[in-house]
Amino acid sequence: MGVTAESTDPLLSGITPDDLTNANTITKWLLTQKQEFRPRIAQGLFEKLLQDASQSRQHQQNGQVCVKLCSFVQQCCKSSDEALKEWAFTEPLSMRLFNFYLEWYEHDPHRALRMVLDILAITTTQNPNPDVGRSIKNQVLETLVLIITRKYPKLLTKSGLQCLDNLITKKAVNLDDISSKYRQLDPSLAGPPNLLLWKSLVSHLFSWMELTYLGPLAGKSIVHLFRGLQSQPPTVGFTIELWLQWLQDSLARNPAILEDVKNYVLVPIFKTDKISALILLQAFNRVDSLVDVHQKSSDQAFMLQLATLELGKRFALVEEPSSDVDAGQSSQNIFLRESVLDRFLSNPSISVRSSAFSLLVSSQATSKPFSKTAIDLLKRHLAPLHTDYDAKFRNELLGLTKSLIRRVKNIITVAQRRISGSISGIGTTEHTDSARPPTKRKFGPEANLRDEDEAKEVIELHEEFMRWYLNFLKQELIPTASYQRHITALRATALAMQIGKFAGAPDEIDLEVAKPVSSDSSWIRHLLDLILDPFDDVRDAATAILGMFPPEIVESPASPGGGLTLRETLVEFCARSLALADRTGRADHGDGAARAQGLLCRWLNDKEQQIELVVTALKDLGKKISEAEKDLGHAAIQSPVHGDFASISYIWQVLQSEAYSEDQLARLHDVYRQAFDYSHRIWVAVKHVLCDDSPEGHLPEEMEEIEGLDTKDLLSYSFRAVHESSNLIRLMMATLRLEPSPGVPFPPLTVFRDVGYLTFEQLAALRHRGAFSTVSLTFTTCCQLTQRLQSVYADISGADNLLREWYQGALLCIETQASTTRRSAGIPSLIGAVLSANAASPSFGEVFAKLEEIGRKPALVSETDGSNLPQVHALNCIRGVFRSSLLSKKAEAYLAVNLQLASNSLKSEVWAIRNCGLLLLRSLIDCLLGTGESKALMESGWDGHSVRISYNKYPTLPGVILSLLKSGEQGVEKASTSAAEAVFPALDIIRRAGPPGEHRDELRSCIEGYLGSRLWHVREMAARTLCSFLLQADWVAEIKRLLDTFKGDANRLHGILLTAKFVVERKLELAKHTDFEPGLIQTLLSTTAQNVEEFSYCPEIEAAYLEILNIISESLAIDLPAWDLDSKPASRFSALLEMQRAVRVAYDLSTGGNIGALRSHLLSVLETDVNTARRLLEVIPNIWGSKQGANDRAGLCKLYGDMCCQALAPEIRAQSLSNLASLIDAVLHDDAEDELPTADALQRVWGSLHNGEINPDLSYSIINSSGTFMLALDLRDTGNVASSGQRLRGWGAMIADALNVDNTFDTRYAAITAFRTFFLGSRGQKWTPDHLPALSALYDGLIDDDDEVREVAAEAASGILGPSSLMPPTAADRLVEWLGGQFQGQQEFRQHVIHRMTGQLPLWGQEEFMLPPADEQLRQSMEFDDALFATEEQNLFIDEISETKRWQKAFARYVGAVGEEASYRELVKWTVSGLKCLMQLAEKEDGPLGWTSDQHAFAESARIVLCSVAIAESGKSEEVSRLVAQLRETGTGAKLHGSLLEMAKEV
Repeated sequence: MGVTAESTDPLLSGITPDDLTNANTITKWLLTQKQEFRPRIAQGLFEKLLQDASQSRQHQQNGQVCVKLCSFVQQCCKSSDEALKEWAFTEPLSMRLFNFYLEWYEHDPHRALRMVLDILAITTTQNPNPDVGRSIKNQVLETLVLIITRKYPKLLTKSGLQCLDNLITKKAVNLDDISSKYRQLDPSLAGPPNLLLWKSLVSHLFSWMELTYLGPLAGKSIVHLFRGLQSQPPTVGFTIELWLQWLQDSLARNPAILEDVKNYVLVPIFKTDKISALILLQAFNRVDSLVDVHQKSSDQAFMLQLATLELGKRFALVEEPSSDVDAGQSSQNIFLRESVLDRFLSNPSISVRSSAFSLLVSSQATSKPFSKTAIDLLKRHLAPLHTDYDAKFRNELLGLTKSLIRRVKNIITVAQRRISGSISGIGTTEHTDSARPPTKRKFGPEANLRDEDEAKEVIELHEEFMRWYLNFLKQELIPTASYQRHITALRATALAMQIGKFAGAPDEIDLEVAKPVSSDSSWIRHLLDLILDPFDDVRDAATAILGMFPPEIVESPASPGGGLTLRETLVEFCARSLALADRTGRADHGDGAARAQGLLCRWLNDKEQQIELVVTALKDLGKKISEAEKDLGHAAIQSPVHGDFASISYIWQVLQSEAYSEDQLARLHDVYRQAFDYSHRIWVAVKHVLCDDSPEGHLPEEMEEIEGLDTKDLLSYSFRAVHESSNLIRLMMATLRLEPSPGVPFPPLTVFRDVGYLTFEQLAALRHRGAFSTVSLTFTTCCQLTQRLQSVYADISGADNLLREWYQGALLCIETQASTTRRSAGIPSLIGAVLSANAASPSFGEVFAKLEEIGRKPALVSETDGSNLPQVHALNCIRGVFRSSLLSKKAEAYLAVNLQLASNSLKSEVWAIRNCGLLLLRSLIDCLLGTGESKALMESGWDGHSVRISYNKYPTLPGVILSLLKSGEQGVEKASTSAAEAVFPALDIIRRAGPPGEHRDELRSCIEGYLGSRLWHVREMAARTLCSFLLQADWVAEIKRLLDTFKGDANRLHGILLTAKFVVERKLELAKHTDFEPGLIQTLLSTTAQNVEEFSYCPEIEAAYLEILNIISESLAIDLPAWDLDSKPASRFSALLEMQRAVRVAYDLSTGGNIGALRSHLLSVLETDVNTARRLLEVIPNIWGSKQGANDRAGLCKLYGDMCCQALAPEIRAQSLSNLASLIDAVLHDDAEDELPTADALQRVWGSLHNGEINPDLSYSIINSSGTFMLALDLRDTGNVASSGQRLRGWGAMIADALNVDNTFDTRYAAITAFRTFFLGSRGQKWTPDHLPALSALYDGLIDDDDEVREVAAEAASGILGPSSLMPPTAADRLVEWLGGQFQGQQEFRQHVIHRMTGQLPLWGQEEFMLPPADEQLRQSMEFDDALFATEEQNLFIDEISETKRWQKAFARYVGAVGEEASYRELVKWTVSGLKCLMQLAEKEDGPLGWTSDQHAFAESARIVLCSVAIAESGKSEEVSRLVAQLRETGTGAKLHGSLLEMAKEV
């Protein structure tokens, strides 16, 4: 209406503060004014209230002024005064409020601002002037669309999305309004149909979910669009499948938004629109994936599918899995399809498998029964899941397993209650006494079961599953199983024994699980054997499970038929384990025997017996120590003591938790004294070994003649003796941490003092790192415990000075201990231990001040011989404090000062001090910047916006950095290496953390000065550091300024060009999704080109410039002028320059696509320098990558092939072969078989590869590319079938040899990569027996020790088994099944099956089928290696038992269909000899730690038993059946391994 604020001022003069109290009083006063002036007065009031609201926002007040403003406008909109009402609906007023809302809500989303949105909804939908309402809506929509599409000049996304949500909710705008406005603003969308427009808008909304705080608002808008599009008529073409594709495309761009999509898009749909939710669930409850499995987004698609199904389960829309046949969908719910979950549970992605298992076992009601299909899925997939190499996944699996077990137990309990309720009549409505009212039925979980019969079915199904599950866990503990299976099964067993039987029950021992476990000899045998497992956590878990058994189980017979109790069994096991530990001296055997002793102490209920056990252990230890004191060499071989010390430690863990009588305490005090005495005596005995300056290679002369003793044996004995003895006394002293009460076994004070001084002596003298790490922990414990002595010992005298005495002793060591190297042995640990006590005296500040004082002392080479340098020890002590997680936080206050100290140390004349100063600087920088970042992130430097260091936290740090840079200027100018070392840390801090605000200009000036240094590495470091200053500035202008000031200094020009290179690299790295402005690059190039005449004088300068050009050409589509080499001859040869020149010429040649010129260029470079030629070959695929036509491909293939045939250098041949294979792969991927080289050309290249020198790189390239060559030859050479078959067999044998377990990882990975190329490219082809060698080798890849090899093998197997990749164990199972169906009619395959069953290497083309005698294999497997350092198995993943069972199934498929051929008769012969040998061995008693506890002996025995079972089941050999029966009878009496007997019972 044209009303201004100035014209209303006189009219507002009569208003009082009371009139401005609220909107009602304002409106009441306004209506008392003259009618013709009301709109002008209202405008004035509006301006005043808007100004007050703006000021209120700035002062972060509560929004009352905003409420007053909006309420006033709303009342004017409803006013009976038409003029006033017309004013309230004007466009300027609405837009002023809208802009005010956008600015305020973005920074302070106050609820009062929602009233602004209410006004906008009214002025657009209820405006008396419809044209004005449409204009307001158009302007608001234009702003909102610009905000969403990232075209608005300000970041107001939060307020914009909130406004859009509100307007759509109030139906002020609709989808047609949004689409028409979007078309107006984006001309590119004027023509395409609506669906492309909505896809673009939805994509923008999803992109805002990358910002966490925008996730909920973006999700609301997306849900609005979904509902609006779904309500459109079918002719629009919007479908659920299309919507899901949009979801997956967005997830493919940013997988991190999956959780936000789930919470803010899917959850609202599920909450408010059940029909749409069911449609979504039906779309996702299908086997076929919504994207191709080979796309990178497939994992995100699977995760989205699983997340949706999980939500369906949470909202009770998805039922338990059922078979595909029974998975009938209804309007009420969705039944999960078995095939969908089966696919997900075998998916190679860890996250997909974890989510699928969660979907299977989770339920909102823990008492909801599992379906039979769900139980079948669990049985099918638990075994592969337990083998997973990823520790994180196994932890997730165990967490879900806990839910699974709890749910199964709850279900059984609920069903049992249902039956007991039916029997007792609870819940019935019938009653005999009509006078009594009917019993009120109680509705609980059991009410969900219809009747008693259903309850019985549920109990039977779930109890049978629990029996199966416990048996499965037992089988996972066999000796041949991998570590992953052992530890997962043990932890799952512990869960099964602990979890209660009903909801809310405390987690304590479940006797219904514990009793079957304790009464099963196989279970006990497995658990006891695993106490001596090589892995510490397996030993700990096995011991913990046995420790759960209550006394009534421990003291009862282990088997129902009577016999030894568990405790008696453990006593026998302890004797065997101690004997084995003494025989081998291995750490795992010693620790296992010690754990068994600790378990035995726990199972002894009488305290006197427990004390007697520790006394006996000390007596045995004393005898061994006496032997060591007499003859250390023979004791190191025959009488290791570390297991005995460990035994006492585990026993003490049980003893310290009890209270004792006075007599018992006196005996325990003697135990304390003996333990200290033995620790001291063994220290004296081995001290000369561990305190030698080079303990790793020290063997005293008097021991050199002892047979079987070497330095490793002696050092291991000495280290472990001190290690375990120190652990023991630390554990015993830690009793002081207990609260004082009667009967607590505190150590005598004199023993505590002696332990402290002993560990101090050890730390001061030790040179063995492992030993002083352990002793350091013990001394730290002693120092900390000095602060508790007053509360434990009432009559203490003088002990309060212990810490001060130890501190003074540490200072004495610093001053007097020799230091011929940069190390200080245990001195830093002494200081760290004293500081860890956190005592008032010596205080932290006192200790640090003293160390700094010592570290600052000047040292001259002329005044010291380098043998006594207290500065070295002081610097190392400070470094140790900053590296300590316990002390580093407190030391941060001293960081800047010590940064200066460390830098000053770099200027010392003494090398050892300089070296220690550099190490201290490294630790200080790590303390500043952290150590958690990757190497790539560390090297890349600052990104221009993240806060790596809070300079406010270290206010003196910028000044220290500046002084370091200034102090190094003079030395660097003289090319001093020590001065450069002092400068580097300061540069590194700024490079990684960015420049501080304080002293910024001075720092920059200093760093620019270093660009002209004579030292290359100083120039390079300065250039990298200067890059962090230019990331947020006009970097091209800054480079130009630097070039204008270089004044003919070649070093400075080189430094400036390095700066330009690093800035361009970093900018490209940080702006991967945005293009550089061509103008910036052209300006940079023109600026640097002005100095081109300087290049001929310095090759390094020209190389730096060319490198910039090459980086730009590689990353940006900018045409650069050709580089004329002839006009710029180098002043001298430079390999770096030649390399950059060669690459530049290749880029120039690519513009014309001249392959012939490229060939000539490559040959000329090859004559000059092999390394340059290799670099050129590396970049050619990138240079020609986007410009290849059919002719270019053919030319490049010929070029690479000629290089493979003609070049002599293996490096050139390797790179050429790799390029050729990649190019052929690209041709095959495009189905352009006509562009492949001819068969003759391929044969010529392949045949030439084995001529001449072969280095490792060429060997890997040959193996890696062989799959591509075989695939191409199969397509090209189709005439000679016999030749093709022979070639395939030879290639399969070659790859099988490369996959041998003894080969390096690189060789095996190259081999399996070749298989991936071949088998994925051979989908749908006819498989022949000639493929068998390759298929067999592919199976070997699936059971390789390295998870990377197994995963690639599983991907390769998908070319045979189907389009979906599988996890390796599942792929191995299905590959064997597929082979059986494909080749069971081939005798060669049947022989191969028998080879696999009997553990033989596959042999192909064998004229006479023969197996080595089984009895010889069995006896060889029993040869026990008792060496101290046993050779580790090359493949720790493979399980021989699983392998035999897997191939046994293939054998069972064909054995009935063929006659008794030679291979079958040979298998029977092999099995019979093995069974006879096995029965002879079974005659001697086995039991825990018996001969079948060894994994090799167990594996061979199991193979024999499983083969005999397979033969017996075929019914073709009565002799084998008879021998199996005899073995069962003999083995039962001789305590043969229960698992072997169970295998034999399977006949």
